[in-house]
Amino acid sequence: MNPLRPLTIPTYRTLFAAMVLTIFAQGAWALYLAMQTLDLGATPATLSGVVAWSGIGLLAGSLPAGVLADRIPNKSVIVGVLTLNCIVATATSTAAILDLVTFWMLAASAFVIGVSTAFFFPAYTALVPVLVASDDLMAVNGLEGATRPLVGQALAPATVGAIIGASMPAAGGYLIAAALALGLVAALRLPAPSPAETEADASAASPISDLIAGFGYVARTRWVRSSVLFAAVMGLAVTGPLEVLLPALMRSSHENGPALYGAVLAALGAGGLMGSLLAGSWRTPERFLPAMVGAWALGCLPLSIPALTSNPWAIGAGLAFYGALIGIGMVIWGTVLQEHVPLEMLGRVASLDFFISIAFMPLSIALTGVLSRHIHTHTLFVTAGLVPLAMAALLAALGQLRMPRTTPHEAGQS
Repeated sequence: MNPLRPLTIPTYRTLFAAMVLTIFAQGAWALYLAMQTLDLGATPATLSGVVAWSGIGLLAGSLPAGVLADRIPNKSVIVGVLTLNCIVATATSTAAILDLVTFWMLAASAFVIGVSTAFFFPAYTALVPVLVASDDLMAVNGLEGATRPLVGQALAPATVGAIIGASMPAAGGYLIAAALALGLVAALRLPAPSPAETEADASAASPISDLIAGFGYVARTRWVRSSVLFAAVMGLAVTGPLEVLLPALMRSSHENGPALYGAVLAALGAGGLMGSLLAGSWRTPERFLPAMVGAWALGCLPLSIPALTSNPWAIGAGLAFYGALIGIGMVIWGTVLQEHVPLEMLGRVASLDFFISIAFMPLSIALTGVLSRHIHTHTLFVTAGLVPLAMAALLAALGQLRMPRTTPHEAGQS
């Protein structure tokens, strides 16, 4: 299968453009926010206090986002997100130009954009199977998986960083606003929802009931429950060592530690891009649950490498392998969600998955900081590599990786 084939579908090509521009804006916003805050003379503590509101906003918006995605037309959600974010980015940059911007204003804008952006991807996820045939879903998710590291982690920060370096932070903010405006133009060209979809949305139950129903679906559907549980444990074991212990190790072991840390992270991103594109050329595995969990578990094994050596080539190769297998698993996960979760439940399930992923990241970072005072760093790296494999083995032993007897868009509860 050609992983670029979905781009021949006009309606998906429009949605893809809106998604790429949103990812660009999201990746660029983190850098712009930091530079604009520092431009006001922020201390590290002040900077942390401002930037943290982006993550708080993402977390706060993630659960309501899924409910909204299942209640109103997803085109309307996407248009609303892009409109609000464009207004906030423009207003913040203009306030900076006029010397009116303050720390609290930047924190508020970070929170609003965090909340708003959390609404985009459940709506995007729920809209994809409406616009794209089932045979193309692996390719679609492969494209999305490749776009995130390429655009969000490389192109966006590099472009905005260069513009800010050549002028001022506000110029980067205006570029973000322009990207969001172009994304809005693309979103407005998406097909209007059908009358049947609008009627179904209007007759939905209360938002709280919808949210409870989403939790209930995840809890009783074994393959979703097992996947989310495994991802939560993996995030708890892996995030802290990657984001806290690895940079500290590289800095203490090498004179040019910060540059080498950036290089090994680039290897991780390159691996994720290649893995996503590779998986996008496949068909959905028949035994998707063990294939997905197996890819994630095996991909984590190289995280033990820093316990054996601080050689950046070895660590970079391990992270590239990790990124590739995590990317493959994510493409399978996104595809089976769109193939097997009922369309009226898809937004909530996607947002619950996002919420759990986000919630365990700061917990892992905090836990790693505490444990590193009492446990040797090498032990924590080995733990990061082995805990996901042990979790996969436990789920298999308990029969939780057995395949569901369901058809696409049929609620699997076995």
